[in-house]
Amino acid sequence: MAANRPDLWIVAAGGTDMRTDPDLAADAARGSESAFAELVRRHQARVRGMARRLTGTASDGDDIAQATFLTAWQKIGTYAGGTFAAWICTICYREFLQVRRRQKQEIVFDETAEIIPFDRSMADTGDKMDLSRALARLPEAQRICVTLCVAASLSHREASEATGWPLGTIKSHVTRGVAALRKDLAATQVA
Repeated sequence: MAANRPDLWIVAAGGTDMRTDPDLAADAARGSESAFAELVRRHQARVRGMARRLTGTASDGDDIAQATFLTAWQKIGTYAGGTFAAWICTICYREFLQVRRRQKQEIVFDETAEIIPFDRSMADTGDKMDLSRALARLPEAQRICVTLCVAASLSHREASEATGWPLGTIKSHVTRGVAALRKDLAATQVA
């Protein structure tokens, strides 16, 4: 009976798809647009937030997020397991690098751009702006590592695989970046 196959198990209540990301990716690789749409639904906030933090602007970040999902659709057959979030964030990071290479200049961050904060409970726009400015002041390598590991919730190992940087480098950039953010944000709280 087909209904008992785990890869076809869909909960009827609310139409929520309870298949795992690897199951959805396998279905998408076989051409299922609805399976891929579910993957997009599950991961779009993470990818958009990551891209916006990497670029510093909502519009550039959204362009990279769109390119990320287009590339993911084209390469879904290459997904070989592991966490889908790490796979899609790796694609996002590579899309960011391609855009940056095309620009052939240091990215200029718009300090007035509204960035999705790490702590979504921060309701005050001033807090968002402080975080945006603090993140933009980090050296690029630290900003990338903090974005991957803190904002996109990748493990240090997954960030290492995404960037091609050594694991120890990722760990030190995250540690230094988070410490710099805390110091910078604490200074703005006092002022």
